[in-house]
Amino acid sequence: MPRYHTYKKARNPSSLPMIVRYTYDRVLIRALRIATPPPELTMTEQTIKTRILIISDTHCAPLKPKNSDSPPPFAAPLPAADILIHCGDLTHTGQAGQYNQALDMLKEIQAPVKLVIAGNHDLTLDKEFMLNRQDLDGRLGEGMTAEKAAAACQKARDLWTAPDGRAKEEGITFLDEGLHQITLPNGARLHLYASPYTPEFYDWGFPYDRDTDRFNPTDNTLTDAKKAVQNPVPAYSTSDLPIDILLTHGPPYGQGDQTDRGDYAGCPHLLLALMRSRPLLHCYGHIHEGWGAQKIRWSERVDEVVATPTTIEDWKNGVWQAGIANNGLESVSVNEEKTLQRRAAFLDVSRDGGLLRRGRETALVNAAIMDVKYRPVNAPWLVDIELPKAS
Repeated sequence: MPRYHTYKKARNPSSLPMIVRYTYDRVLIRALRIATPPPELTMTEQTIKTRILIISDTHCAPLKPKNSDSPPPFAAPLPAADILIHCGDLTHTGQAGQYNQALDMLKEIQAPVKLVIAGNHDLTLDKEFMLNRQDLDGRLGEGMTAEKAAAACQKARDLWTAPDGRAKEEGITFLDEGLHQITLPNGARLHLYASPYTPEFYDWGFPYDRDTDRFNPTDNTLTDAKKAVQNPVPAYSTSDLPIDILLTHGPPYGQGDQTDRGDYAGCPHLLLALMRSRPLLHCYGHIHEGWGAQKIRWSERVDEVVATPTTIEDWKNGVWQAGIANNGLESVSVNEEKTLQRRAAFLDVSRDGGLLRRGRETALVNAAIMDVKYRPVNAPWLVDIELPKAS
């Protein structure tokens, strides 16, 4: 069920949880999968231009001081924004001191709303992982027991989510997997799906088997996928309230996910969920080499493509490409000089730039700050976008 957050114009925004019941008939969803999509908003009348600063995979990196010699793009001051989004991997191994280093960095950024998810390196925020693995190669110290693991997880959870925890005191909201609706101080409403989970990766946190689908409803998975969904991503064509932003730690298959070895490490099930949901923006990190942004224009057949039974292997081998329009993948060019001056790469998909058509186009951003050698050489992404006015 979605979580609702309301932010006021204050240094430390507060969240107000509300409960709403979502029910759906799977047979009905199958019948309506290629139904008429929700009506598009009149951008100039029903939306508010919103600036989003996106970072990921900071791994305890501080913001370099303004007066440092030859500062990289990840240096103070980063540009102010309406929303800061961190796509996970705040730390190296999820130790308490490392979380506080991450919070030291986050508090310096000017944004009234700061949203954070965990990543696979933030081990102690994944209690299930910690309690099932006592041998962590010393990543959290020697002699880790189930009791010590449980205590470390509770300490981390309190730091990020407790009402008197440091994250709340710094005005930072930690998001668990699922839907979240957020009212912004600028008058916009954000409907967002978040997830820290990634395909199993060298025995790190928030893992799932590569043939397991945790993003799509059980009646719309790849045919040979194991079904483990708890919080399915809602489809654009059948949702009364489509998501504006898909926020995940890992990338979808084939999109900003190529490693330095040439492998595509993204998730095919997440790609299916992306094509079903077609948000305005999908932001992530995880694969440091994949930093960058692109825009996707969806084909008229995209709903048909995602509804057609397909194996994982066939999907990865190119079946998904029929959901993309001809010449529908456009890489976003980056001006290095302006990026250094601005301290961020810039993408304008608002009414003042290349306006995205809801349900027809999506911007994808891999915002990993670190390179493959864990050097903070990549710039944050600054994205201007149109979000619906809050009712």
